[in-house]
Amino acid sequence: MGGADKILDEYLQNTNETPPAEVFIMQGAARNDRGNKAGALAAFLNGMKLYPQNKSLCHNSAVLLYEQNNYLQAARLFERIYDLTAPKEPRMLYHAGAAFYEGKKYGESARAMSRLLTATQIPKKEWIKLALHSYLQAGQPGKALNYLDTLLKNYPQEAEYWKLLAKVEMDRNRYVQAAAALEMGYSLSPPTDQENRQLIQIYKYINAPLKAAKTMNRIHAGKLTPEQAQELTLLYDRAGQPQDALKLIDNSLGSTPAKGDRQQLLVTKGKLLYSLRRYGAATEIFSLCLRTQHNPEARFFRALCFWELKQWELSRKDFLQLAGLKKYQARAQRALAALSDLEEAKEEADKG
Repeated sequence: MGGADKILDEYLQNTNETPPAEVFIMQGAARNDRGNKAGALAAFLNGMKLYPQNKSLCHNSAVLLYEQNNYLQAARLFERIYDLTAPKEPRMLYHAGAAFYEGKKYGESARAMSRLLTATQIPKKEWIKLALHSYLQAGQPGKALNYLDTLLKNYPQEAEYWKLLAKVEMDRNRYVQAAAALEMGYSLSPPTDQENRQLIQIYKYINAPLKAAKTMNRIHAGKLTPEQAQELTLLYDRAGQPQDALKLIDNSLGSTPAKGDRQQLLVTKGKLLYSLRRYGAATEIFSLCLRTQHNPEARFFRALCFWELKQWELSRKDFLQLAGLKKYQARAQRALAALSDLEEAKEEADKG
């Protein structure tokens, strides 16, 4: 191949005639086969100076320009190929749109993709994705939504289009609409675990904990790790369903032998009981935690339970042990001060 390149180069330097386009095409191909990408591109571009409408020279130049990260020049050449070709080759406009997008010329990418979508009766899904991303990056969310609305009217069974609609809605910070679109998409095509996690995060963000909990149950079908049980329990509690949360935590405790995991589940159960004003039962749970492990959180809530049960001295003992811990110091000191005031008032009342 090196010999072919040399012969062609000598011909180009010595000829008095206008070399045919095929000479530049062969020279570029010879250099490209030897791994000389820069030399190949130079040959193709030299040929384009004489034959700017030659499809092969345009295409070879565009591919090499794209490979060398010269996206804008590549994009313009891909679009030129589309304009030169009869019948049209839609994938050239797609390549143009992709190259403009890589070059961060999102408006140009959106324009090229609009041409492609307008000229194509049944566009490929990757074309639609690129078009929508281009519209969004170019600050044209309305176009993205209008196009998706049309697609969904014609193809409501296409899960991928519903997922794309969710992406557009999320980019517009319309999370309720995004969640609804994802639910529709997932009803048509089973979601991956990652997709389900995305939906859970959206429901958490829009403060729909029961929806998030139902989605978690759908993923795990009752087979939860201690961490997942903890998360689901808190979701039920936030949703105002503490009894469901308690049932879940009890089931999880029955299948969790590891001490560290049980500790956190027990603390969560105690806090649920505390929120239900079941102070005696909560106290028992927190005491169980403290028998096996130093747990400031359990001690703090047990102190609160003793307070609610009017067991002042027991409450004082727990708060005294928390007074030296930075996280609980301020609250413990306030509680101890209040207990001291309460004790003084009681002594005065006894004297009186």
